[in-house]
Amino acid sequence: MVKAIVNGFGCTGHLVTRVAFNYGKVSITIDDCFTDYNYKVYTFWCDSTHGKFNGTVQSEKGKLVISGKPTSIFQEQYPANIKWGAAGAEYVLESTGVLTTLEKTGPRMKCRAKRLIISVPSADSPMFMMGMNHKKYNSLKMVSNASCTTTCLAPLANVTVDGLMTTVHTVTAIQKTTDGLTGKLYSDG
Repeated sequence: MVKAIVNGFGCTGHLVTRVAFNYGKVSITIDDCFTDYNYKVYTFWCDSTHGKFNGTVQSEKGKLVISGKPTSIFQEQYPANIKWGAAGAEYVLESTGVLTTLEKTGPRMKCRAKRLIISVPSADSPMFMMGMNHKKYNSLKMVSNASCTTTCLAPLANVTVDGLMTTVHTVTAIQKTTDGLTGKLYSDG
């Protein structure tokens, strides 16, 4: 089982946790100091964009119980105060949107995590985007994700650069839509 920490339990943290629970082979620990347990339960269970979580969620004894599985939660604002080693995390997802540089995320790497993934662009770590440059990834310990704008526009720009284009056009006034006599070549339609 893969062990991961999700730091920041907003939209990205929710989605990663949902995928982890649906996949079933990932153990998640959550760090989120900004909201109380009831808010975490409700917003995870009922997402206004992605719908309801297909499982149960409740707060119990300082943990979130997701589909019957207790999930540890840290509520630390400063990464240096978190007992990262106790969580035994192999992977750390930084999804607060605040800690975006090596200096700010440094304490996470001291926990001996195999990888750190920053969910937003970082000024000093390699940036990857699926479908664009993901094949260049080569076992780096820390990576970041492209911005929302880049993720939206880069595939369109790539199509232009690669010269790939298909135009689907409606039938024009001088085209016949079925085979028939035209007085021209038989195959002219």
